[in-house]
Amino acid sequence: MNRYDLVLLGLILEKERSGYDIITEIRNRELDRWANLSTSTVYNRLSTLEKHDNIVGHAERDGNRPERMVFSITEKGRDALRKEVLKHLTGFNDDPRTLGFAFLFGAEQKELIRTLEAHERRLVKEVERLEQMIAEEPRPTLYSEGPFLNCMSRDHILVELKYVRAAISILRDPVRNAKLGGYFYINFGSRDFVEKKEQ
Repeated sequence: MNRYDLVLLGLILEKERSGYDIITEIRNRELDRWANLSTSTVYNRLSTLEKHDNIVGHAERDGNRPERMVFSITEKGRDALRKEVLKHLTGFNDDPRTLGFAFLFGAEQKELIRTLEAHERRLVKEVERLEQMIAEEPRPTLYSEGPFLNCMSRDHILVELKYVRAAISILRDPVRNAKLGGYFYINFGSRDFVEKKEQ
């Protein structure tokens, strides 16, 4: 199982759906931001889920439209979904971007700053977009501050924005930038500290 199957099983549990319905719903809810599900991946994973008895497909015709396969979830699928939900709620997956920050010394300062500033602009736009969505959500919501998932996404981005700006500040400062000479040096601040730690 993986995050793709979590999305697919969750959508099918919510309502019986065809592959096309699932793809449409993924785009409408912007779920591809978390799971990066392409059309081919959706159909491939549906086939695998059906093969492993997590879902069952049945042919359905709507008026003059071509016949389509509509999927429903099985008990085995419900159990698999339950396990994935619990795993994703509590699992700790360190952000791979951490490695980029850990090895800052591996790229040129100007290129690093240019890349991080472009990322900062994207993050700011995304926060603005989420703030707009939060403001437009009818109230009350289950979460007192607004739509739970949008608020959580915004807050995660605000934390990332804080550290992107901090990294830019370190890179722009000649004294601090000169200390970024190795793996994870951004954590410690000097080669001397790292060398003493290794002894």
